Amino acid sequence: MTEYRSEKEFLRSLKRFNALSSKQYEWHTGYSEKEHTCMFGHHIPSEQLYFKKPLDMEGERKVRVCMECMEKLVFLTIDSDRHSKQLSEQLFRERHPTPKKIVKIMSR
Repeated sequence: MTEYRSEKEFLRSLKRFNALSSKQYEWHTGYSEKEHTCMFGHHIPSEQLYFKKPLDMEGERKVRVCMECMEKLVFLTIDSDRHSKQLSEQLFRERHPTPKKIVKIMSR
């Protein structure tokens, strides 16, 4: 179901997924120092890549999600629906505008 062809493709979708929430509450990657349980009940072993999102202003409370669940969550929210993909892309571009290129004007 959630076959991303590359890590780059998945990370692009994750950026669009993060554009749906405020910068303060975006998902971040981390490597677990100890074992955790994913919010969907999956085991996250120590030294494993996982995703975390703060639930409060101080960052004391966090939601943790394993890689497999995050791929499914991103796919279902962003990549399974053309309109969601377009909207999230638009929100991402508004948050991260492409810098203007400096045009060198040559005098004659």
